[in-house]
Amino acid sequence: MKIAILAFSACGAALMERLSLLMEGEHAVKCYLTARHAGGTGFAPFSSVYALAEQLFANEDALVFIGACGIAVRSVAPLIRSKLTDPAVVVCDETGQFAISLLSGHAGGANRLTAQIAAMIGATPVITTASDRHGILGNTEQSRNLVLGIGCRRGLSAETIERAATILLWDDQIPLLRVSEVATIDIKQNEEGLLGFAAAHQLPLRFYPAEELASVQGDFSSSERVYQAVGVDNVCERAAVLCGGKGKLILRKTAKDGVTVAVFEKE
Repeated sequence: MKIAILAFSACGAALMERLSLLMEGEHAVKCYLTARHAGGTGFAPFSSVYALAEQLFANEDALVFIGACGIAVRSVAPLIRSKLTDPAVVVCDETGQFAISLLSGHAGGANRLTAQIAAMIGATPVITTASDRHGILGNTEQSRNLVLGIGCRRGLSAETIERAATILLWDDQIPLLRVSEVATIDIKQNEEGLLGFAAAHQLPLRFYPAEELASVQGDFSSSERVYQAVGVDNVCERAAVLCGGKGKLILRKTAKDGVTVAVFEKE
């Protein structure tokens, strides 16, 4: 990852130097320190954290603030657009007791980076994303053995698909963290929103032709409208079953905002 670390005091600078050395070789790290403390340190000086954050937000994979959460929040708040495209933002207190995943936990990798930083400096990782917390606390949720079958209206954004899928899964207490693959019909292979959603969660996307989906045996919900549109009566359930192989459907077709999902649990 391309990571920018920002510090605001001599104490913060010491932790920044330590962290940058520990990250060396694995990440491309740039270090920034307030101008009044930067003299003779070799760190890039800055006067306005707001101007610097605006510059870095569009060009770095992650921003690590060493200081108060409030500074980080105020610095990036005007820049936030989408959790699928915004960089990861992590905050460490100056004494290195806590590492906090602040923004883009899943898609941006802030949760992974937070855990990594915490391990490096002996800090306590603070990760509040629901699916991660359930994945950590619930042993049955640690296995990634689910296939997400999905259908969507043409032209939907990645953000719309992300929101709908997350809500529909959580209505049945299924964390997205358990999903290992996404399956759909092949005419969706150029849908930017669907591609963006899968890429943001680093999930392989499987495409199947209508004829192959239609050949899948089982009891599936059927839609004449879907059949007329894509050549098969159901996409999400059939795609999930076909991709999953042995196992069972644990969530049948459900829909929201032009998105349909079904979930298959592999044996």
